[in-house]
Amino acid sequence: MGDFYVVDSVTARTALAAAAVVGALGCGGPTTPTTDARDVTFAFDFAASTQGWVGGFSDYPAFMESQMGLIADHRPLEAPLDQSKSALFISGRNDSADLFMFFKKRVDGLVPGAVYDVSFVLDIATNVPRGCFGIGASPGEGVYVKAGASAQEPRSVLVGDSYVMNVDKGRQSQGGADAAPIGDVANSIPCQSGPDGGVLYRWEMKSLTGRAVVHLRTATDGSAWLLVGTDSAFEGRTNIYYTKVSATLRRIA
Repeated sequence: MGDFYVVDSVTARTALAAAAVVGALGCGGPTTPTTDARDVTFAFDFAASTQGWVGGFSDYPAFMESQMGLIADHRPLEAPLDQSKSALFISGRNDSADLFMFFKKRVDGLVPGAVYDVSFVLDIATNVPRGCFGIGASPGEGVYVKAGASAQEPRSVLVGDSYVMNVDKGRQSQGGADAAPIGDVANSIPCQSGPDGGVLYRWEMKSLTGRAVVHLRTATDGSAWLLVGTDSAFEGRTNIYYTKVSATLRRIA
């Protein structure tokens, strides 16, 4: 299956009509290497568009794909959030017990072959209360939000009969060389039952901050790929919106 192309609708797997030129140092972005810049920040707000980010799925057997209900698109937020704004939305049922759902974006204007430390700030919307029990793990605390960066494009590739990532993002709560966990999808609302006796889900914003990659070496053309996603130990469905992503790259060599 590989990657989904994310469009401004509820339809996934459609080619992106046009890629936006996206931001470093706020909303604009360098198009040539900035050799004197030690810190570069790429900031993205998805309220009106995808900003060129592309979604995908990994860590599951290919023969299970049809039953997992995988969706990656750009759509309005849900009540009680501001429904006049949209965000990147991704959803899937973790029938493989190890589903990784991600978005990626290429950025340019870095120093070719230089080494950077990378940190992220992610604003997400999640409807999963904290402290709930689930199959395999909690639906909140057992779904780990990861962020990372790599010189090569992160891709979901078929190896044998399973899709796996071609970059090292670790597994579930563990990080890898190219990504690290910076939080989970549990919101601040305690787990409680609704009127029908089931768990009460309510959408809420959450901000996550963390250091994602200690040593990123950029490509020879000064490019890199940013990666955000969820690595799930919870054997059920996860829905999540990404409303903003900010990545700061600090050159160390």
